[in-house]
Amino acid sequence: MKKIILIFILLFVVQTVFAQQSEPEKTEVHGHTMYTLMNQGEIPAIFEPEFISVIEAESLYYTDEMLMVVKGDNEIKGYSTWYLDAHEIVNDYINGKAITITW
Repeated sequence: MKKIILIFILLFVVQTVFAQQSEPEKTEVHGHTMYTLMNQGEIPAIFEPEFISVIEAESLYYTDEMLMVVKGDNEIKGYSTWYLDAHEIVNDYINGKAITITW
C-alpha cells in the first residue's frame, strides 16, 4: 500500500512540474499578445554536420524538398530545411571559412 501511495505522490509531483513548465510567457507587443514557449538556448545548434552524396540524397529526400545551399570556391553544401526546423542553427565551414546557417 505504501508503494502505491508513493507512486501517486511521485506522479502528482511530476505532473505539477510539467504543468508549470508548459505555461507560456505572455508579452504585449504593439497591442498583440506574443507567447514564448521555449527559453533561449533550448534548441540545440549543430556544430559538426554530417553530409551525404547527391546520389544518396536523391534516394532519401523528396524532389521538391527545400534546401539551403551554400556555394564556396570549390565546395557546395546543402542543408535540409526540414532538419533545420528542429535545430535552426548550423555552425560549419566552407572552403575553410566559418559559416552559420540559420532557419
